[in-house]
Order: sequence, then C-alpha cells, then structure tokens
Amino acid sequence: MSVEIFDSLVRLTMVGSVAILVVLALRGVLRRMFGAQLAYASWSLVPAMTAVMLLPAPTRPIESFDGVAHIAAAASAAQVPIPEAFDLRPLLMSAWLLGALVTAAAFALQQRSYLRGLGRLKPFDGVRIVQSESDLGGPALVGAWLPRIVLPADFGLRYTDAERELILAHERVHLRRGDAWINAIVAAVRCLNWFNPLLHYAAVKFRFDQELACDAAVIARFPEARRRYAGAMLKVQLAGQSRQELRLPVGCQWPSNQNLKERILMLKQPRPRRAMRVAGLSLLAGATSFFAYAAWASQSPRPGTVVTDDGAPQVEVNLRVDAGGKRGKPLRLIQSLGKSFEIADDDGAGAYRAQFTTSAATADSITLEGSIRSGDRILSTPNLVLKPGEPFSFVLNDGPQGPAIVRIEGTLAFAGKTPPREEGDRPSTEAADVEATYRSMTNPPIYPLEAAKNRVEGTVFVAAAIAADGSVQDAQVDHVVPETSAAALGEAAVTSVKSWTFNPARRNGQATTGKVVVPVEFFLHEADVRRVPNGGPGAPDTVFIAADRKD
Repeated sequence: MSVEIFDSLVRLTMVGSVAILVVLALRGVLRRMFGAQLAYASWSLVPAMTAVMLLPAPTRPIESFDGVAHIAAAASAAQVPIPEAFDLRPLLMSAWLLGALVTAAAFALQQRSYLRGLGRLKPFDGVRIVQSESDLGGPALVGAWLPRIVLPADFGLRYTDAERELILAHERVHLRRGDAWINAIVAAVRCLNWFNPLLHYAAVKFRFDQELACDAAVIARFPEARRRYAGAMLKVQLAGQSRQELRLPVGCQWPSNQNLKERILMLKQPRPRRAMRVAGLSLLAGATSFFAYAAWASQSPRPGTVVTDDGAPQVEVNLRVDAGGKRGKPLRLIQSLGKSFEIADDDGAGAYRAQFTTSAATADSITLEGSIRSGDRILSTPNLVLKPGEPFSFVLNDGPQGPAIVRIEGTLAFAGKTPPREEGDRPSTEAADVEATYRSMTNPPIYPLEAAKNRVEGTVFVAAAIAADGSVQDAQVDHVVPETSAAALGEAAVTSVKSWTFNPARRNGQATTGKVVVPVEFFLHEADVRRVPNGGPGAPDTVFIAADRKD
C-alpha cells in the first residue's frame, strides 16, 4: 500500500509543480490586465490539475480478432529471473511521513506562539471580532474552524474612524470568502509536500495575491478611500504586526513590509471594466479546463475494453503480468464466457504465450482454464474455480532451481447479466458442492539436486488439509510412485504445497475445511512432461517439475 501511495505522491507532486510554474508565470500579467481578484483566482489551476490525476486514466483500445483478445505483456519474460531488488520506496515513504509530521509540528508551534502572544481576548463587536491584550495582535483573521477577527489593543487609538472601517472591511472580506479555511488547506498541503521548495515559495506568493484581491474588494466598495487605505496599511506595518516571529500559518495576516510598496501601487490602478472582468473569468475557465485535461491525458493510458455481445453472459477479466524483473500494467477485457483470450510476449528466445478460457462453473463461480507455454515447453496448466471478484495469482518458475520469471494475478467477475440458472437450481446460498482448487502457487517445487544427480523420478501425492480461508493447515506425503522415490522427492513437494493458497471447498455454498491430494510429477527430461495428461474432473491439476529445460 505504501508503494502505491508513494507513486501517487510523486505523480501529484510533478503535476502540481507544473501547475504552480504556470500560475507564477501568468499571475502578473493577469493582475495588470484583469485585476488582482482574477490573479488570485488563477491559483485554482493548481488543485484542478492535481485533482484530475485522481480520476481513472484514459483508455487505449485492445486489438481483438477471431474472438481472441491479444494483449502484449508489459515486460519480456526472456528467461530472466525476477530479482528480489531492494525497493527504496517504502523507506522514502517513511521519510516523507516523518517530514510531514515534523512540518506539521512546526506549523502548530508557530500557531500556538502567535495565539499566546495575543494574550487574553475580549469581545469587541460580537463574538466574531475580538481585541487582544497586545499591540502586536492584529489586525488578522485567526483560526479556521471558527475564525475570528483579532484587533490590536490600541486599535481605537492608532487608527482613525475611517481607517478602522476600512481595516474591518478588509478582514470581513477574508471571513466571507473563507480565506482562513483555504489557508489551512494550503498549510496541510505544505506539510504533505515539505520536500518541495517550489510549493513553499508559491504559498508565499499565493497569500500575497490573496491580500491584493482582498484590497481590491475593499477599494471596489470604497473607491474614494484609496489614500486613507494606504495610510492604514502603513500604520499596520509600522506597528510591526507582520514581523517574521509573528507568522500565522492558519489565518489571514497582513503581508510583510517588503510587499507594502506593491500593495500601494496596486491601489492606484483603476478597476478593470466589467467586460474585461468577464473576459478574464472566461479566459481563466478555459485555461483551467485545457491544462486540467492535458494533465489527465498525459497519464499512461490504461488498456481499454474489448466487448463481444453475442447474447452470451460476459465476464470481465482484470490481469497484471510481472515478468522479466519489471512490474506490468493492469490489463482489462470483457468478453463472452467460453471464448479464449491470450497474453503473449513474442519477443526473443524467451517468448511465452498464455491462452485462457473462462466458463461458469455455477451461477456464483467462474472457471479459468489455461495453458502457458514457452515455445513448445509447458510452463503451467492452471485450472481455477473462483468467486466473482475473488483475487487469484500464480507464479511460473524458470527451471528446477530458478526463481519466478512470470507472475500473473487478477480477478474475474460477471459483466452485465449473469449466467441463467437451470430450472431447479438452488439459490447461491445453497450452491452445488465444490472441492478445493488452486488459487496461488507462489512457491513452485524445486527438483532436489541429489535426486536429479541420482536420476530419481516419480510422482509425489501430497495430502493437504485446507482451511476455510484457503490456507494450508497441514501437508504430508500420502504416497509416492514408485515408493523408492519417497525419501528423495517427498520433502520438496510437501514444502512447496504448504506455502500455497487454495480456493476452499464449499458445502451448501459456504466455505469449509477440506482435504485435497496434490500430484507433483518429477521428470528428469522436460520432453516427457508433455506426454502426461492433466488430472481428471474435480481433481487438482498435476504439477510438473523437470530437471532439465530447453534454453
């Protein structure tokens, strides 16, 4: 899970950074042409571009012909073992989480320091406007859950009546627009992206644009008060309210002295005409839609859907193939029951081809049968009975001592209408009894070196007790043919079967404990494998192990 979260974090960080760069490049032009409020609104591009990355990726078509969907595997299985490589992502995920907690703690300390500096708060004009004991405590909008306008202790002495009216109008604009909530979200995003200096820089510019937009709203209401408003700004800055040690992470605080000149210059600009403001909003909406769509379309496309509608019940197949040491991408198709589909890699000497057929064992289960080959060599012949939506997986190994070269996992589910019940069928809670079947064979048997050296062959029948959850409770040798091979081959077969997972037996539709006998065939020569038939109906497929293999 942490790996998927880390991958999503990297993707969102990259897209968010691109969006920030776009806004930083355009905000000045937008402010001059359409006003400060539109420049502030342009920051909506950042959440818009990142949010669309959480939507399903675009699809690409899967080729289909003659009732078979051919899907190229995501990676080659050219007889290259999948290495147990060290994955840094879980470690980086832990570092990310630690950094996020440290950053959140730092912001919490800043907020607490600011609140403690306010001293005792007393009502000024209702419950939403209070006055602090400190001359440095405001004006500001503090908090997010129940934000309050905080005024300094000398508010009535420092400012004239007209200036007080403008300052309160400024803070009420923040309160009405929900800027305190927005800044709390920005602080949370900064915690999650503590490692991204571009985001911290953008947060400073964002809050400045927020203040300019608020100034513009006040001037639009009091167009004759530009000079008085500039004087109020200067008094706030001279009082030291925006000193570095008084930073307010969650709330709205007047910007630092470094931005005072730019704020005053903005007051001198005439308000854009209504037509220009409407044009600016239209342009921003179009640009946001364009960049959001471009971000969504830039994702790696997921396979599309193949649908064959011939009136037969259909099944949805979701698979992922890991091969050649690489993690594959999900594959998805929908087709009629009883038809075949293939997963193939035709590249090089290590080419493999897997053909599968789905059928309905009952109205509440799906059978997946297949044959996986590399050239003329059989790698596996899976035969699984699955509940719709139940995950399955199996692993193909490369030779008697080789690790896995291909891992296939996925789910099956009915798409649209389910198979019709025959007259007299019992309901799903009373489905026909079924025996245990393979689900996940993650540790294939390894041909014992000593047995191969002594040219020992045989079939080991492993009796396994299967729990209701599909795990193997116990496994031991039932019998061996010929009996002389028991000591050489029995332990290898039992050790492997104990690590497998089964689809449990079902009685009256309910999973229950059961027993199954797994035949494991050990051959010295791979050519002999193809002359051995599969198990009979209802019996687990035979597992074939060959001491030699074709390169």
